[in-house]
Amino acid sequence: MSRTYFSIVLVSLFVIEGSLLPYMLANYTEATQYVVPRLVLMTIVLVGLYSGKQVALIYGLAFGLLYDVVYTNYLGIYMFGFACLGYLAAVPLKAVKESALWAVLLCVASVFLFEYFQYGLFYILSVTSMTGGDFFLNRLIPTLVLNSAFAILLVLPFRKLANYVNEQASFRNR
Repeated sequence: MSRTYFSIVLVSLFVIEGSLLPYMLANYTEATQYVVPRLVLMTIVLVGLYSGKQVALIYGLAFGLLYDVVYTNYLGIYMFGFACLGYLAAVPLKAVKESALWAVLLCVASVFLFEYFQYGLFYILSVTSMTGGDFFLNRLIPTLVLNSAFAILLVLPFRKLANYVNEQASFRNR
């Protein structure tokens, strides 16, 4: 029951990310810039960091498939990227888990890796004609700035939620 909190948070962020944020961000960006919020990806990375590889892998597969079905015509791109980054984010180092700065840097690095992964696949599949320089200046930099701000806001409340969920899971396992 306690892990349903993660599901509720992820579904809420999925809805917010796809419906509200694009309209709110359109007023603050230029016509040539593409700003992509990756709240669900960062939350999956934080699930991996605070709750383990298996949980992050399951959420990454589930919400990646949901992204693939809703937003793209290609199945597997988001599913593979979210699952891999969630799995890799389960860093067993205590210093990384306890530091909010490391968690924010891990979230931003995962957004950076996923954006380049997605751009590379879409470029190979001829879905995008955007050059590497245009991608870097008009999509990657604005996306990283926005997601850095969201990561700063997301890390501490999510760490408290993850600690609560892990504590409830340990009580249940006794």
